[in-house]
Amino acid sequence: MSETPMTADDVLRIAAYKDRSAALEAMVIAYSYHRVAADLAVRLGRKANNWYCYATWTSKSVGESLDLGPDSPFIEDFSRRLGVPRRLRRLFRAALLTLLGPSYQLGLALANRAIFLETASLAVNLWNDTPDRYLRVSPESELTPRPPEFLTDLLSPADARYLKDAARLMAEAAATEDPAERAELMLGANIALSAYEQARAQAALELVLYRPVRWLTRVSWRSLRSLVTRRPLRRFRLYAAPHADQPWLTRTLEDLWASLYTRRLFAVRTPLSDIKVGRPLTPPPGVDLAGAWAPIRNEKVRKLAEEFVTEDEEASTAGVANWVSYPDRMRFIVSYFRVYQHVDALYQVPFSKEIADGLAEEMKRGLVPEAVGAMPALHGRTFYAYPAETDPDAHEMAHFDFEPFLEAIPLDPTTD
Repeated sequence: MSETPMTADDVLRIAAYKDRSAALEAMVIAYSYHRVAADLAVRLGRKANNWYCYATWTSKSVGESLDLGPDSPFIEDFSRRLGVPRRLRRLFRAALLTLLGPSYQLGLALANRAIFLETASLAVNLWNDTPDRYLRVSPESELTPRPPEFLTDLLSPADARYLKDAARLMAEAAATEDPAERAELMLGANIALSAYEQARAQAALELVLYRPVRWLTRVSWRSLRSLVTRRPLRRFRLYAAPHADQPWLTRTLEDLWASLYTRRLFAVRTPLSDIKVGRPLTPPPGVDLAGAWAPIRNEKVRKLAEEFVTEDEEASTAGVANWVSYPDRMRFIVSYFRVYQHVDALYQVPFSKEIADGLAEEMKRGLVPEAVGAMPALHGRTFYAYPAETDPDAHEMAHFDFEPFLEAIPLDPTTD
């Protein structure tokens, strides 16, 4: 692994590069998260895990789920969990690809890239003197072009106070010499970062999980009608509409499907094992659950945790009923952080040396977006423009440019 710390330019270049497959992009981001985690460990130590350790393994899992090729481990595992006979798995793959559609890969990849940009840019700027503390994809800004519909519909709003809290808590963790105090402060930073990024990912998660039901109940027959009448069909609007706005049948089937997916199919990848989120969270070998659930002494961290979990250990570690639910998802994530906080294996490189070396080279591809700043009209904020040509024949979402919508947000962790 490179000994050179990740920089803001590295984060920008990785997030801006458009010519990778969705699966490879997620793997590059996973390796980049690993690099960021190791860089933070220089100041924060390795006795407690920082948020980017968890993000490393999550992004690797995302990359595996985005590989939908003929030998896809994701589809193979999916069919095995559903008990599909081997002779029918080819047919099952074809049906699954129809239900998932291209929006599954593109929507999930877009959200993954945006969250990496925002969270990694925060981490690499933590110890710098630069006023630009993190980059945000800002389609709502009056200073950026009119965004495409999928961008505003796939990136949900999130409270930026969580990023400010994360920056402050990590700065305080680096300043203390008390291992127990540092661990609590890092836990608080982990909770704050997840509270932010899970809110940002909410719409994309709904699109990905609800898409099969909406194709069956709302899009498939409309597509046939569109072919007959030759009237255009705005499919994305149907896919991205809020769950609460769906017809009764669609809402009911979405709830049933999300519950089935959560309880039977979805698992969180770790270097020790896959955690099935639909089951109660159990500690890995060597972890004392009572110790992990000891009262939190730091008031700020305790209040952050209390937004999502209670001191009731059994209730907080219970299985998730619906992974689409932000409160239920965050309850599991906060509990996961508390139980796995001292599992050093999360700092491991998630790839073989050969693959890691290839991903390190892949990280270097592309150009760094150019800052457009120092103009009165920007009110002190910095925006970015990308200096490379685009592929005019590529699908708009697959090769979407974040750059016109990037905004550098001042975020001083030492002030309120």
